[in-house]
Amino acid sequence: MAATRRDFLMRVAGAGGYSATFVTLQTLGLMPLAVSAAPKLQLAPGVGKGIKVVVLGAGIAGLVSAYEMGKAGFQCTVLEARDRPGGRVWTVRGGDIVDSIGEARQIASFAGGNYFNAGAARIPSIHKTILGYCKDLGIALEVEINSSRSTLLVNDRDFGGKPVEQRQAINDTRGHVSELLAKCVTRGALDQELTGEDRERMLGFLRAYGDLTSGLVYEGSERAGFARPPRAGSDAGELRPPLDLHTLLDARFWNAMLFEEGLDYQATMFQPVG
Repeated sequence: MAATRRDFLMRVAGAGGYSATFVTLQTLGLMPLAVSAAPKLQLAPGVGKGIKVVVLGAGIAGLVSAYEMGKAGFQCTVLEARDRPGGRVWTVRGGDIVDSIGEARQIASFAGGNYFNAGAARIPSIHKTILGYCKDLGIALEVEINSSRSTLLVNDRDFGGKPVEQRQAINDTRGHVSELLAKCVTRGALDQELTGEDRERMLGFLRAYGDLTSGLVYEGSERAGFARPPRAGSDAGELRPPLDLHTLLDARFWNAMLFEEGLDYQATMFQPVG
């Protein structure tokens, strides 16, 4: 007896659970992604017939307005003061001219095939409408690397002006904060907030989150990088000494550490392929 689609999905669920079934349903078109298409405007049939509209500005708002009204039958004319459409959305290619008020003219000298998304390049995965338009219009997307733990944080007044890798700033901060919170737990400062079981669970979490020693002390972590990297055999390398917590609490550092946590900057980010 031939297996039905239901039988197939039941087998997928048995083997891979909910996640595998969910992806399979999407692949089969039985549960389309929310970003599969731009939202459809609920306009009455023929509402734009015989009506002419002038749209001022060919930025993203003007272009979307003209596009949607055009589908509804309106005759749209888009007026733009610049010599290109897009507004802030602009892919610069070799030979493109960049003019800014009060600044010298620049001409992009990129090699063929290279490009730079100068404005509005980051598209968060939560921006379902713009992702839907990209799919409808056949605009290819690629992953945009919005954060790197190898990024260098530099402040002339801290650490002698020496650049600090983001991986060290982030993980040393986690370690210091975890150690302080562990001290609060072990000294009973949170007894009113935590049960005995929760205190043990909290300490277990802090050991892992901050990479603390068995004595709940932060002495550095391989997550923060090495002063001397590991080598062959039993040579485990040498951890970087932890950065000073006082300096890490400077807003100039922790603002940079938290940048990618903003809702519109969380991975995975996309950008149009130029």
